[in-house]
Amino acid sequence: MSSAPDIIGSTSHMNHNHGSGGHNHAIDLEHPVLALSMTTLAISIKEGLYWITKRAGEKEGSGLMKANAWHHRADAISSVVALVGVGGSIVGLPYLDPLAGLVVSGMILKAGVQTGYESTLELVDAAVDPSLLEPIKETIVKADGVKGCHRLRGRKAGTSLYLDVHIEVYPFLSVSAAHDIGETVRHHIQKTHSQVAEVFIHIDPSYSMGANVDKKRILENLERRNSDVIPRQRSAEAIVSDIISSHFPKKMCLEHLMLHYLQGRVLLQVQVSMSPEILIRDAMDIAKKAEEEIMKADASICQVSVQLRLG
Repeated sequence: MSSAPDIIGSTSHMNHNHGSGGHNHAIDLEHPVLALSMTTLAISIKEGLYWITKRAGEKEGSGLMKANAWHHRADAISSVVALVGVGGSIVGLPYLDPLAGLVVSGMILKAGVQTGYESTLELVDAAVDPSLLEPIKETIVKADGVKGCHRLRGRKAGTSLYLDVHIEVYPFLSVSAAHDIGETVRHHIQKTHSQVAEVFIHIDPSYSMGANVDKKRILENLERRNSDVIPRQRSAEAIVSDIISSHFPKKMCLEHLMLHYLQGRVLLQVQVSMSPEILIRDAMDIAKKAEEEIMKADASICQVSVQLRLG
């Protein structure tokens, strides 16, 4: 069995090439302490560069920077191979060098497959990790006027994130007020989450979908609305006008009518005018009777609110 000096003399110069980057990790075994020290220093520097680049890539959401971080780690691991080779040669175990090289090849292959997989998901617009959307959801529900949100989805394109979300607002808001809430939500998201490039916001009326809601009935009502059984604006106006003219011809006059669709049902807000001489008590009684007659006229109308216009 050869002694350590003989082994060092017979392998006085050891080379380990990293072909992909054109690097050469040459180890001078005539000075083993110096060789081990310099190799250890190279490993430390390259590993430090790996963590710096990796964190920058995660902060910016850049797959390219993450891949470059793994290039630094490949250099560090290559130096580890050289270190193992030196140590193996000193103790008489030369087979450690090719064995370590095999392990390094597997690690680099795994990193390449993982990076390629993540890039492929971006190309096909795959959904992003739900954990990335949770902070954005918290930002949405904190906005003034937002009662809730659902169907929050996102896709990545490079370092940018594109969102699609349904927000819930008070069902009797005007279109302009609901639109203003949507724009406020968009501004808050892009201000708080810099990686978000665009937000597509859908506005829905807020209502509970808990256990007390008959979802089957809601779907049936939606089908009826789609088949034009539920009255639209003109047919609703015709119903209300006919009831007022036939039941209260000299007591009230229709001024304005607004329809609201909620859970597949129709809610009416009816604005009327009455004679200035009428008593408030009598006006309230007439309004209540009008509401009852309008609801009798069509089963799809679930609520009527008659409001008196003053002046």
